[in-house]
Amino acid sequence: MPSPRDILAYMRTVGRGSPVDRPWSIAGQMLSNLRLGSSHAPEGSPLTLHDIMASPDYRNLMTAKVAEGDLAPDFELPRVDGDSFVRLSTLLDEKPVALVFGSYT
Repeated sequence: MPSPRDILAYMRTVGRGSPVDRPWSIAGQMLSNLRLGSSHAPEGSPLTLHDIMASPDYRNLMTAKVAEGDLAPDFELPRVDGDSFVRLSTLLDEKPVALVFGSYT
């Protein structure tokens, strides 16, 4: 279960908006939550916002494991074609790699 502090931090983050999401005041978020309850997830979704915020996996994402300037841990991702995988260490053997992370929702 997320603490009130975690929920407030999340609401502040959402409140700032992003390049694709308009800012959303904390008061507006609270009013929306009163109207919709915990059903902010799309219809048919097996998880609610409360489920996500209470998940140990999500809470683990809130704690940085790598600081700016640290070497990234090796990982593997599927290629777009879905036929194979690419590993960070393989790309680094060929040339420098820039990793950029962000919210695109």
